[in-house]
Amino acid sequence: MEKLNSPEFENLSIQQKEEIILHHKRKFIKKVAVAIVAVSALIALTVFGLKLRKELIQDRVRFVSNPPAEAPVIVTPDENKETEKEYSNTTLQISFRYPAELKLTESFDTVKGEGKVEVLYSKDNNPEFLEGYKVTITVFSTKVRDLNQFATTRLEAMKLNCPETATYSEIKEGMMGQYGSLNFQIDYCDGYFRNYYISFGEKFFEISRYYKGDIGFRQQYETATEEIIKTITLLPQRFDVSEFLKSVSDVDSRVTFEYPSHLVNNCLVPMPTDTLYRVILSMCEEAAKEAGVVIAVFPLKKEATFESVTQTEINKMADDFFAAKGYPTQGNIERFEFNGETAVKVTGYSWKDAYYIFVNSEGVRGNELVLIGVKEGGADFKTTIETILSSIKFRQ
Repeated sequence: MEKLNSPEFENLSIQQKEEIILHHKRKFIKKVAVAIVAVSALIALTVFGLKLRKELIQDRVRFVSNPPAEAPVIVTPDENKETEKEYSNTTLQISFRYPAELKLTESFDTVKGEGKVEVLYSKDNNPEFLEGYKVTITVFSTKVRDLNQFATTRLEAMKLNCPETATYSEIKEGMMGQYGSLNFQIDYCDGYFRNYYISFGEKFFEISRYYKGDIGFRQQYETATEEIIKTITLLPQRFDVSEFLKSVSDVDSRVTFEYPSHLVNNCLVPMPTDTLYRVILSMCEEAAKEAGVVIAVFPLKKEATFESVTQTEINKMADDFFAAKGYPTQGNIERFEFNGETAVKVTGYSWKDAYYIFVNSEGVRGNELVLIGVKEGGADFKTTIETILSSIKFRQ
């Protein structure tokens, strides 16, 4: 194909020249069309790439700035259900834990310091206790000083209630939880007994594991009773070993406390002022009735508040002190927390050498001021007073 404007092109006829020009035009148009298509494709790819890049950047930002939300925690009633309870008795000197579904019964004598507590599981809640297990703790304040003799006596007594087919082990030494003990076991006596005997604090403790039922459940019951006795703690006597505690619970004020049984209640412990209190109890030794503890209650009615009544009592005591001594008091007022309650301790304001603790509490009829008056005696009695004060509880 001749080039345009060449000598050869000039020698051609007009028709041949038109054909060559038309051919060049078609070729040019074709190249232009191909270029346009290529440019369009390139533009489309560029736009698509930019859009994809933008979306990737946005996704990355969302991922960094918006971490995935935690799955909601749904609390079902079973998750909050109590699975274990704790029992503690200072009179019997025992504490232990047991499954919450077990039934607990107790009976004890606060004067003698002896009694029994039992936890029982009856399969299917059958009241006849045909199958299940129980742990029984019996506390004896016995005059028998030989633990082996005591355990032997208990074993012989149990044999009387067992059939001839029952089998018995010998009494031997071993461990019951953290305590050394004498123990024996009885099989086929309408069930299985595992008994332990411990001497602690001038008392004898009998811990008895008992279970019965189908052989498939026996191992389960035995394990359950073992887990309970592992938690048993024997508590030290809080007073002299010759003494036992009396428990007091005042229903109206919801105040509870304990004191040694040898103390008497017709005491001469002075009250702070002439204000009329309802006395719950006074406690002192027979030979020194002016020294001891008195616990009383004053209801807070109408506009009276704990602070106002306490300040009025302090002012009255200061006036009485000046009238009796002839000079003003140099006493001390301490605001503190007493056994979990707001309290004010007033010392040096009583001309009769007593000190007082005013406690802000609440009884069944509303807010009350609980007064604890103390007049100390000898050094030995001071320890008894401190122990009484530590036992006082409010809002029970």
